[in-house]
Amino acid sequence: MKPVYVNGVGTAPYGGSLAPAIREVIVKTSDNFSWLEKGDIVLLKPALNSGDPYPSTTHPLAIQTVSKLLVEHGARVVIGDQSGIEHVLHHPDGVIRGSSRENYIRSGMGSREDTRFVSFEDGGWDEGFFYYRSDNTRSWPYGFFITNWIKRADHIISLPRLSTHSQAGVTLGLKIMVGMLREDSRMEFHANGPYNGFIRNAAMGSALSAQDDRTNTFFEKIVEISDAVRDKLRLTLFVATQAQTTFGPDRYGIRLGQAGLGRAYVMDLSPGLVFASSDQVAAEAYALAVLQDLKQSVPFLPRVTERLFLFQNSHIMDLSALPVRIHPFIRHAIQINLGRMPQDIQYTGVPYAMQDRINRCLS
Repeated sequence: MKPVYVNGVGTAPYGGSLAPAIREVIVKTSDNFSWLEKGDIVLLKPALNSGDPYPSTTHPLAIQTVSKLLVEHGARVVIGDQSGIEHVLHHPDGVIRGSSRENYIRSGMGSREDTRFVSFEDGGWDEGFFYYRSDNTRSWPYGFFITNWIKRADHIISLPRLSTHSQAGVTLGLKIMVGMLREDSRMEFHANGPYNGFIRNAAMGSALSAQDDRTNTFFEKIVEISDAVRDKLRLTLFVATQAQTTFGPDRYGIRLGQAGLGRAYVMDLSPGLVFASSDQVAAEAYALAVLQDLKQSVPFLPRVTERLFLFQNSHIMDLSALPVRIHPFIRHAIQINLGRMPQDIQYTGVPYAMQDRINRCLS
């Protein structure tokens, strides 16, 4: 049984209790890095769909604190991702537009001098990705291509944010693994999902295309990406002082210059939460329960606006009513043995009323 460790923190983005809480939770979850040997490469996988700041992307202090802890324990830290197709477009002839590194800087996660960050698209179409297929990826009949950094890293730590998602309903620890895929594989799973026309439009000018295979396995394909990292994924850590509770994953659903349509509604958590588990499913289920609890407090206007914009999306489920354990992400992740529902939740500094609400969402 792998616990979920949860610490309550102040609501200020860089409040004095936040960094110590991150350190405490990650040391507990990693058993003080018992799996780490000096010189090991640890790949940090953030949520970097765009260059929008937290909570559209990973909290910068999660990157900074975890990196510092790892270096103190002798690790070589690499931070890597590839932003979404609408922000970075990569095809067999190279990168057409966008840069994950620039998005990393704009999001506030790092500076231009930060040499630890790698853009997966810069590794090359054939050289930077490898083919993966297993008995647990049956929703991908032809397999998928995923970054070679999985092979190069000794360990992987996932650093998601807490957010809803206009296509998938939520974007937590399972969904951010999409950032490891090569662009053609991204196109393939999106073809099973809603609003695929937006993805096809974003890929215009490239050699990329994808057809819906009519298997209705949008959620399953997303979950099965984690099969490629399960042997090296050591823990999933959430820093949740804020959360996007409508739309997502970016600040706006449709951008119009500096503004846009479908702005994500951001809620402050009081107290904020830092939580992690070495069980990917336990961390995902707990995050989903927190988001489900927050959803019930979304004001009328943001709630109605989201429903009006996304009424055609049958994949958007009512998080306030759907039991966590039967959410398609959780259900399929358990089916392919990525983990289990949380059985042991260890709270520090979290009010009993909040604990009770979240635990009831889990049960």
